[in-house]
Amino acid sequence: MSISFHVNPEYAMLSEIVPGLMICGVSALNAETMKSNKVTHIINATTEVPSLRSLGDIQRTKLWLEDTPQTYIYPHLELQSDQIRAILEDGGRVLVHCVAGVSRSASIVLAYLTKYYCRSLRDAYHLMKAKRPMVRPNLGFWRQLIAFEQNVKENPGSVRLVREESHDQLLPDVYLTDVIEARPTSPCDEERATDEGRTRRQSGKSNKFVPVLEPLAEIAEAAA
Repeated sequence: MSISFHVNPEYAMLSEIVPGLMICGVSALNAETMKSNKVTHIINATTEVPSLRSLGDIQRTKLWLEDTPQTYIYPHLELQSDQIRAILEDGGRVLVHCVAGVSRSASIVLAYLTKYYCRSLRDAYHLMKAKRPMVRPNLGFWRQLIAFEQNVKENPGSVRLVREESHDQLLPDVYLTDVIEARPTSPCDEERATDEGRTRRQSGKSNKFVPVLEPLAEIAEAAA
């Protein structure tokens, strides 16, 4: 079976968001990266990327998600958050990936951070953006993440969908501002504050994400 993915290098890189929890694009999926980062479990958030035997004898979960606003991701937010928590508590290291490490995998990681690590979805997003500036779940995923936060935190929600006038479209308000509270009061805040200077330098006008998927001369085996 041939696999033909080649993603913009900045999206392919592996980012460790919190200790033991990583995210990447498909081009970083190789045995050397898995070994050097001591990955013990892979969560594949795609329909199109097969589970690769070439990565080694690593436990894996495939979620079969498409990156569309219509995709129903909500049940996975809680289930995968709990699974990630259990693996990390047992000393494991989890890699979540999709094609670019921008939307599907980012939504799963944001759910974990919201439920177990940060005070709110807003804090989770800013922490994640400090470590991986290109994260940008689609609008449908944001709707479900907002509902997820309201459920697990029992609050009105920290992120709002607002209309961006120049393009007449709804966006989560975190895309329009990068305001970060200055005083760290939780592990999430402390890590976020450490990267605050770097985040602000990177938070200027950003280019719109356009994934590049090009044929590559490589062979991949789908795991049974």
